[in-house]
Amino acid sequence: MQRYLFIDRDGTLIQSPPPGGQVDTFDKLHFYPFVITWLGRIVRELPYKIVMVSNQNGLGLPMFPESDFYPTQNFMLAVFKTEGIHFEEIIIDDSLPEELSELRKPRIGRMAHYINNLNVDLKNSFVIGDRLTDVQFAKNLGCKAFFLNPENTRGVGELTDTVEELKNNWVALASTEWEAIYKYLKNYQPQ
Repeated sequence: MQRYLFIDRDGTLIQSPPPGGQVDTFDKLHFYPFVITWLGRIVRELPYKIVMVSNQNGLGLPMFPESDFYPTQNFMLAVFKTEGIHFEEIIIDDSLPEELSELRKPRIGRMAHYINNLNVDLKNSFVIGDRLTDVQFAKNLGCKAFFLNPENTRGVGELTDTVEELKNNWVALASTEWEAIYKYLKNYQPQ
C-alpha cells in the first residue's frame, strides 16, 4: 500500500504571507528554511508520495486574480522539480472560510479518491502543515500530523475538535524544522 504526505503550502513549503495577505508577487515568495534539502531527501530516500493541499482564500476573485497566483506557484513548483521534488497531485481550494465548503481543508471533500482507494495507506500517511486546521485535516483523513508551527493558533474557528484533543491525539511531531520531519519519517515503523 502506498503512503502519502499531504503537505500544506503557505507556512509549510513557503513562508506565510502576513495575515490577510497572499503570495501574489515574486518578492513575497520565500521558501521555508531547508524545505528543499529535507523534502528532497524524503522524496528520494523514503517510500512516500507527496501531495500539496492548500487553501487559497478567494483565488480567482478580483482581490486575488489567478494571474497573480500562478506565476509564483509555477516558479515554486519549477524550483522543487529541479531538486527532484515532484508532487503527485496539487489540490487547491479557492473558497473563503465563511462559505463552509466541504471541499476546503480541514474538510475532506476533495480527498475521496485517497479515502476510497484500497491501495492508499492513510493510517501510515501524514499531513504536514503549520495550522491547527492541518491537524484537524489529518484527523478527518484518519492519519497523524506534523505540526510545523506549534505556536500558531490561526484557523481555530474552523476546528470541529478542541485544540487539546487535536494536539494530544493527532500530532505525531510538533517542530519548526523540516529536518525533524525527515528524521521522524526515516525512523518510522508502519503500524
